Amino acid sequence: MGKRTGLGDNPLNWIADTSSSKEATIEEKLKSKSEDYPTENVEKGLKEIQKSITSELSNLETSVVPKFKSFEVKLSILLREDQLEFLEKLTREIMSKRDSNNKRERITKNTALRACVDVLRKLDIDKVNISDEKELLKRIQDRITCEQIQDV
Repeated sequence: MGKRTGLGDNPLNWIADTSSSKEATIEEKLKSKSEDYPTENVEKGLKEIQKSITSELSNLETSVVPKFKSFEVKLSILLREDQLEFLEKLTREIMSKRDSNNKRERITKNTALRACVDVLRKLDIDKVNISDEKELLKRIQDRITCEQIQDV
């Protein structure tokens, strides 16, 4: 008498035989499974699950979703060493000078760059005949200076 496993004579009888040359298609498998369960009960169960998921999602606050998952595009940029050092120093200072009430999310180099892009979007710079980066910087600085004077 062999060792008793509690699973009967063939402990692997629940594994489907895949040695046959004809495999059932996914549709056939689904069809055979759906015959085991009444369709109306499955559809009713799915609708209930959808309702509960929808209600749970509507109750979630937006802060629950990580901020990085809310962006669609990943962009690599080339920076000079001094620019990278500035961004790192800026983010370190911002993070270290916050009190506990203002620690809702991390401020990263990406955060600082996105904020700069948003500021640039609001500036109405003269875009005609910009020949290089130096000229673009000058126009942005001129426009920021004009905005500061107008605000006073």
